[in-house]
Amino acid sequence: MILSFRTLLVVLALAGFLCGCNSKPYKGPTVDAFTGRLTHEGKPVRFPDDEKIILRLFFHEKGGMMGIPIQQDGTFQIGWMPLGTYSAVLIRQKTGSRGGQIMHNIPGNFKIEEGKTEYTIELGPQWKP
Repeated sequence: MILSFRTLLVVLALAGFLCGCNSKPYKGPTVDAFTGRLTHEGKPVRFPDDEKIILRLFFHEKGGMMGIPIQQDGTFQIGWMPLGTYSAVLIRQKTGSRGGQIMHNIPGNFKIEEGKTEYTIELGPQWKP
């Protein structure tokens, strides 16, 4: 129940950021927008329609975390994000279920860079669909 509540908080916070708010809660350099795709062994990943997927990023430079909603086709879009290095965890949960989350640590770091607008995140050799 705690993990589900935390996931809900991350999604609600992200929704607030994406709803057109003009002020960013982070003071520092950011990118305005970017898109991306999750892959496994270089191939696009697809998720079942009955799953909610969140990519949780942990910000190394300033601490804190952000959640990125992932579409069923493994793609994502973000309105803004602080520049820097992140570690990531993929969270999968059946829609309408309580608990029962599957978490997958993504190997390596994810770096958001100035001027880069497209990202591919490799889920790594331990990924199990």
